[in-house]
Amino acid sequence: MKTLFFALLITLTSLIGYSQTNGYKVYCELKLFHTFNGGVEARVDLGAKYSNTYYRDDVIGDENGEKIIFHSPVAALNYMSKRGWDIEYKITNADSISHGTYLLTKTVTNDEKITSGIYFSMKKSRQKNNQEGKKD
Repeated sequence: MKTLFFALLITLTSLIGYSQTNGYKVYCELKLFHTFNGGVEARVDLGAKYSNTYYRDDVIGDENGEKIIFHSPVAALNYMSKRGWDIEYKITNADSISHGTYLLTKTVTNDEKITSGIYFSMKKSRQKNNQEGKKD
């Protein structure tokens, strides 16, 4: 009986350790739109729990809450890739204002890591130039 209990305890401990180190997959919808100045605005949907508002997607911003305008769709995808997100597939859009919608995934070990490294625009009128984006 002790041997069976000990074997069961070892099995459960190893399963718990395995699930904690490998984590679980989370999803993000990335929508890319043309801006009037020829750049690309990126909006993300990380799920209702992580959205700043209920009905709209969140615009990617910098640490100061200023909207980032990317040079191209690839620049926006690289931005997300540097934060651990992988492309699962692209959803084809029929409209002319969109560069497309992408379903991204990331493996995390806890929910706090879902938004790690991603900031959202606080809708300031001035936009900051950075290495992935450009000014209006």
